[in-house]
Amino acid sequence: MKKIMLLTSAALFASNIAYAAELNLSRESLEKATGVSIGYNASWSSHYVWRGESQSSKDMSPAIGVDLGHSSGLYLGAWTGSITNGTHGAEFDVYAGYAFDLGPLSFDIGDLYYLYPGESNEVQFNEYYFSVGTEIPVKAIADDFSVSPYVYLAYAPKWFGANTPDAIYSEFGIEAPIPGTSLSLAYTYGNVDIDDLEGDAEKANDVDSWDYYYITLGFGDVLGLDTSITYHNAPGYSGDAGQEGFFISLGHEW
Repeated sequence: MKKIMLLTSAALFASNIAYAAELNLSRESLEKATGVSIGYNASWSSHYVWRGESQSSKDMSPAIGVDLGHSSGLYLGAWTGSITNGTHGAEFDVYAGYAFDLGPLSFDIGDLYYLYPGESNEVQFNEYYFSVGTEIPVKAIADDFSVSPYVYLAYAPKWFGANTPDAIYSEFGIEAPIPGTSLSLAYTYGNVDIDDLEGDAEKANDVDSWDYYYITLGFGDVLGLDTSITYHNAPGYSGDAGQEGFFISLGHEW
């Protein structure tokens, strides 16, 4: 669910696009002239795992996305992917936010809405997120070596729709290149805490809190595709959707 930055208002966006069309500008020229950036992404995963929980019943999942951004830091995006968890056949996400830097720290604040086409409003839900990350040089290892830690927090007032409990997500991650290679190694640890899930009749048998972690080996660009392999585990998740395993991811942005 990658994000770029967007316009301050729909009116400004429309006027900038119209101006660009008149001048027949390329995407690069458009960004230079108006501050507007447009990006696309496509990916394939052998298994779609979201916060430690399987969303594709261990099946492969293709996905596509589009991002619009503005040099001010505002952004808007949409993403859709195939899922087979429960009765859902697809997931469609829309998000908007503001990304900015303060000194060495990079911040991101936004709103993300999860939709499941063909399903009732009972399973659609919204969450507000905040993240902060940085890059820390470690010259004791190599002059150009650095580690990139981040913290991500999110709050969903109604987890999976109306008349359901709220949820808090917290996640910490760190990534670093492997010196002398094109490889990278990343570790992610997170927690999902769902308020009073045992009081919800439809989800009474589900766990209401679990931890999860990922260990990812990135191979960089392989034949034009950003390639990685990830080990995942959710020790506190009792259902099949939280079983451990590996998945491969391929992606491309343009």
